[in-house]
Amino acid sequence: MKTKNLFRQPFLVFGMIFLVTTILLVGTLVYQVINFTTDTSKSVQNQVTEEQQDNYTLREDATEYQRTLFNELEEAKEAYDLMKDDETTLEYAEAIVKNFIADFYTWSNKSGRSDVGGVQFISKSNQATFKKQAIDGFYLNLDYYLNEYEGNDLQTVKEVEILDQDLNYQVTLEKEVEVNGVTEVEEEYIDAISIHASWSYNNSTFDEVNLFQNEAVFILTSSDNKLVISEILEPLDTTVE
Repeated sequence: MKTKNLFRQPFLVFGMIFLVTTILLVGTLVYQVINFTTDTSKSVQNQVTEEQQDNYTLREDATEYQRTLFNELEEAKEAYDLMKDDETTLEYAEAIVKNFIADFYTWSNKSGRSDVGGVQFISKSNQATFKKQAIDGFYLNLDYYLNEYEGNDLQTVKEVEILDQDLNYQVTLEKEVEVNGVTEVEEEYIDAISIHASWSYNNSTFDEVNLFQNEAVFILTSSDNKLVISEILEPLDTTVE
């Protein structure tokens, strides 16, 4: 009954059609504006992210030791950019290793399992894999520990010591090549730097800290005018029986 009455009032019908059309047009316009704003925001965000990747960044909640090491890193990188000799290269490589250790192995300022420290010092091609391995490895139980302890009770790297270094280290890469229809494996040698380091943790009520790694060998290579960590190795057993 109401439908019949409605169609007997043409001006009302046209008015409703105009209203619906206007709503659709306004809705489309708003949708386009939102998409444009979102895309622009993403574009700006991506630009900032790419810019940040070209520079080293320090966590807002960095420890005092991390801030000290970060200042040393900036000074070492500046000297390295001015003159690449053995001295500046070694200081720069050691600064990277120290900053990585202080960030990666410190849990007291981490927000959760996916908040992996030190990723910026890993070669870009390995960052995604490294972070996944860290989440499934060293950071695996961090969320649990954050629920069991106060964040400040978890371990903080207190000091990093450089035990040994080698500016003439070489990394051997194997790659498959086809020669006369036969696939062969060729070895390629890449110049690298080896830094052997150990570190200690602050006194903590977190008992498991005694089981954590505190020594490793870091292999660094050059990429885009920066030194990056390409491998982290267990120190060789040099004990003579």
